[in-house]
Amino acid sequence: MHTAVHLVTKCLGGELGRNRTLILVTHHVTLCLPIASYVLKLEKGKVLYQGTIPELESKGLLMNTVDAEEEPFEPLSSKSTNDADALAVSNGNSKVAILAEAGKLIEEEAVAEGQVSLNTYLTYLKAGGFSLWTLILAMQVATQLISVVKQVRDLH
Repeated sequence: MHTAVHLVTKCLGGELGRNRTLILVTHHVTLCLPIASYVLKLEKGKVLYQGTIPELESKGLLMNTVDAEEEPFEPLSSKSTNDADALAVSNGNSKVAILAEAGKLIEEEAVAEGQVSLNTYLTYLKAGGFSLWTLILAMQVATQLISVVKQVRDLH
């Protein structure tokens, strides 16, 4: 989220976006509200509502959109900037830590265990296509034959 915050605040809300009309499609409405002047909400290809931010706030529509967001936006500036306040997120098998102070994304190293399944190899074979694998196999055999022929010549 740190990259998104930087892009919105420094680029779109900064010199790059000044005096320009920008159209931004996002699921993170609260991230973009500080720089937005007009909001349009779509659902299943239909416009549910549209208007300026003050208009939508007065109708109570904007708060419904903000409340419906799955991951509410919390600006980095409101977080403390010491290492103890790092945000840890679990992402499947690996853990990700976002350090607010350094603005760095650090992913813990994950070690895979076990064997590669036969199904994985078959998937590679299918993805490459029969002709590619035939060519690779032919080149390998030719390389080995050249090596054997060279060794036999060197013996005589």
